[in-house]
Formats: sequence, structure tokens, C-alpha cells
Amino acid sequence: MADPLRERTERLLTDYLEYCARDPTAPEPTPSSPEAALLRSVTAYIQQRHWSFFSAYIGYPGNRVQVVERMVKAMLSDNQRLNWGRVVTLVTFAGTLLQRPPVEARREKQDKSQLKEGEDEVARDCQRLVALLSSRLVGQHRVWLEAQGGWDGFCQFFRTPLPLAFWRRLLFEVLLLCFLATVFIYFWTRLT
Repeated sequence: MADPLRERTERLLTDYLEYCARDPTAPEPTPSSPEAALLRSVTAYIQQRHWSFFSAYIGYPGNRVQVVERMVKAMLSDNQRLNWGRVVTLVTFAGTLLQRPPVEARREKQDKSQLKEGEDEVARDCQRLVALLSSRLVGQHRVWLEAQGGWDGFCQFFRTPLPLAFWRRLLFEVLLLCFLATVFIYFWTRLT
């Protein structure tokens, strides 16, 4: 019998981890669902905010699955209080491990056969990380995930109205553009 929560979790994690594992020169693929788009947005914010930590793990050469497994044990253990912040941070960490450094940096270090082996390894690790994270979230923490409303609850939690500062800045920019357009039109009509 199919498990809709597990399938949705695997689809979401696959979308995000494959997005992270893509070649940096490849175009950004379209998110597979609204929650995938939101996950990308939230993880980008987390990664940017804590860049000094995450940047050290881009192009990680070691055993990615083992590192994530240790992180899962630390962050999702029974004595730790689970929340969406921990889940997103863990997924961000897994995605960062799969990210590749710029092509130039990789080419300096490896020849073509090594690049191909590295790409195959990243693809395998991506599948393994999806399996690991899905089993922990839907297996060990299923009750919590369901109590939060599943991935719909995730979307509801992270979709907050834009802050007032955003609207103020937007209003200021629009007013400034209107003022500049008015000045431009005034001088244009004077010159012609």
C-alpha cells in the first residue's frame, strides 16, 4: 500500500537535493511543487545567513552520507525537540554537501574521468541522502510531521506575509521612479 506522506517527502527531498547537486553552470530546474519552491527559498536564506558555516562544506570530498547521518543523530535525536528550523537546517546541510564548486576549480584538480566519477558519486549520494532523510522524517518522526500538518504545515509555517520593511522599500522605490520619470519628462518637453 502506498504511503502518500513518504512519497511526498521523497519527491520533495529529491527535488531539492538534485537541485543542489546539479552542475553550477546548468540552468536552474523548475521546482516540482509549491513546497519544493518554498524549500529552495528557505534553504537559500539559511545558507546565506550562515554562509561561514555552510561554505566550508561545498564540494565536500568525504563520505557525505555518513556526515549527514551523524548530523541527523545530533539534530533529530529523541531527546532533542524537533521543529521546522531543525528540519530545514538539516536539509540545507545535506544539499550543501552535494553542491559542487565552480567548474574552473574542479577542472584544475581533476581530469575528465575523475569529473565523471565524481558526478556519478554525487548522484548516488543524492539518492542515499533522500532515503536516509525520508526514513528519519517519515519513519522515526512521523507523528511529529503529521501533527505539524505534513508538508502543507511546512508551507503554512514558512509562508508569512512580507515584512513591513519590504513594502516600505518597494513604495520608496516606486515613488522615486515616478519622481525621476516626472523630471525626465519635464526636461524632455523643455528641450523639444
